[in-house]
Amino acid sequence: MKKRGLEPVPVPWDTDYTMLLENNGIGLAHDKLRRDEPLTVQDIVTYLAHSRVTEQRASEQMTLLRRHFADHPDLGRAVRMISDDEDNHLAYCHEELLRFAYAGHGRAIQRALRECALAEIRVYRDVSLAVMAHMGRILGWPRSKAAVLAAGIHAVYAYERAGGWRRMVSLKTPERRDALGGPANPEPEAA
Repeated sequence: MKKRGLEPVPVPWDTDYTMLLENNGIGLAHDKLRRDEPLTVQDIVTYLAHSRVTEQRASEQMTLLRRHFADHPDLGRAVRMISDDEDNHLAYCHEELLRFAYAGHGRAIQRALRECALAEIRVYRDVSLAVMAHMGRILGWPRSKAAVLAAGIHAVYAYERAGGWRRMVSLKTPERRDALGGPANPEPEAA
């Protein structure tokens, strides 16, 4: 942003995807993650399930940006790096959730994944509508354009609610193994 001469501004509350997810009880609250106390197995499963769902969305969006901007002279390198990071994060989530599933936590993982996915698609719809509304006001879009875009957002939500969310809950061994450097060595008293 600084390279373009732009100054950061606060994120409007209705477009803050992460905080809206947290306010809907999805994932672990930031204050819990900041505490100096070990997380339980359920805490870790909850965190990984939330991450698996949100990283799926991020990976898909970066794949789209990569398709259109990978060769751009200014943006290409950053887009490729961010896309690789998202793919690595997604691979890590798959690998760790599978590790917990093999350890007997499969039902808890599936329950957490489904809950996260259904909440995420709802929040994603709401954030998308809010972003489009803000952009429409700033750019002076006519009501007809705003209505068409809103209808498209609602159509994507309807598809995801009908079954598209299932792509966010499946688990498979990733092609990228040890994407973030391998499993952590837990302390004996930690999960």
